[in-house]
Amino acid sequence: MTTETPIAIEINCETGVETVRPLTDQEITQRNADVALAEAERAEKDAKDALELAERTALATWIAGQSNLPEAARNALARATGVTLPVAE
Repeated sequence: MTTETPIAIEINCETGVETVRPLTDQEITQRNADVALAEAERAEKDAKDALELAERTALATWIAGQSNLPEAARNALARATGVTLPVAE
């Protein structure tokens, strides 16, 4: 497997001259840090989204299970909390 050296493409806006050069060690380190940070932030967001979905599902299940409440009250509670009740079969 060959690894290509990352490059930077720079364009002089005044002359239009394009310069292609390898990234410096510092630029590569920064790029790798940026990628790692983005991956960590995405994983954190995915975990937060999964937790929110689990909480909303639990709340909807709880509301649906409140058989002592009239259906209209359960539906109103679901709307007020922003959850969708499971469909009764």
